[in-house]
Amino acid sequence: MAHVRRGLPILNTPQKIFYEENGYIVIRKNVSPELLDEVTQRFIDICNGDPNHNVSVIMKDPSLKKMNAKGQYLINKFQDFAYDEGFWKYISADTVVDVVQEIIGPNITAAHSMFINKPPNADPGSSLHPLHQDLHYFPFRPADKIVASWTAIERVDENNGCLYVVPGSHKGPLYEHTYPDGFKKNMYHGIKGFDQLKRVHVIMERGDTVFFHPLLLHGSGPNMTKVSDINLVLSQLYFLF
Repeated sequence: MAHVRRGLPILNTPQKIFYEENGYIVIRKNVSPELLDEVTQRFIDICNGDPNHNVSVIMKDPSLKKMNAKGQYLINKFQDFAYDEGFWKYISADTVVDVVQEIIGPNITAAHSMFINKPPNADPGSSLHPLHQDLHYFPFRPADKIVASWTAIERVDENNGCLYVVPGSHKGPLYEHTYPDGFKKNMYHGIKGFDQLKRVHVIMERGDTVFFHPLLLHGSGPNMTKVSDINLVLSQLYFLF
């Protein structure tokens, strides 16, 4: 991805140290409301059948499908939205790319992208993601030259399924992943035997972005709300050639 940085340092020294020690950093108000509105509308259009999209996989929540939910109240994930013209402004946004470059270097590629939605009224077992490491899913190395970015399109907290992390766990190895006992979404792997680890819930306001290391232990809870608002999070992964 060709991109010219704006010149000034994006992260200050305390932020850089925090990322190095904890494996993640949250940048508040990182993406503009106007861009978030565009992205949200693009998501809704695709959910409601717009055929002119370039998203590789569109996934439906099985519990909501049984309830005959439709549109954005049924779809819980897009895969590889980076190839869709409607999402390109976000992929190439200075406020996202500049931070990525500061963490891993200037020569970057968007290697994988996901658009995650946690609709209300879903079965809790189908809207959570167990503790895991992203490096488990990717062949790219070295790990220090990979970073994930997540941007909250709506406020996310413990009630509607925010991200949680184990600070400092990125300094450890890549652990064995398997299907957790009793877990309903077999497309997601997790690790066992780490329930005692202290977790930090990453509460984010609309437009906040969290950047994190691929070895960081993290997961997300279910959306326990019953309100009509959708809960959208963008996620994308960069790596350095």
